Amino acid sequence: MKFQHHLTVLSQLALIILVWAAADLIQTTFQLPIASGVLGLFLLLLLLQLKWIKLSMVEQGAQFLLRNLLLFFIPPVVGLIQYQELLWQRGGQLVFAITVSTICVMVSSVWSIQWLLRKSTQQAQS
Repeated sequence: MKFQHHLTVLSQLALIILVWAAADLIQTTFQLPIASGVLGLFLLLLLLQLKWIKLSMVEQGAQFLLRNLLLFFIPPVVGLIQYQELLWQRGGQLVFAITVSTICVMVSSVWSIQWLLRKSTQQAQS
């Protein structure tokens, strides 16, 4: 049973990576000014909305990635340790940029959710 679960997660991760690879190919072919990872998320959302990919086809793989998200931050932290002098010189600017961008993401997320809730309420009433 556990082997079957691991095989399912692995195949779903392969599908997620395939979508990212397609997005990377699109980004490099058309020289789009957007990161292939972001484009891949939009592509995956589009495929889910069009029901070409069912949520069950990527759900366990995505949950695995989210559970292990902290591991993806280890390499950047190690990189920061290598550039301690730069961090001491520009650390304040870095903290400011992180704070402002975090606030912007939070505000835009709230606005997006409010807009979607209003839209769904209006559709339910009509």
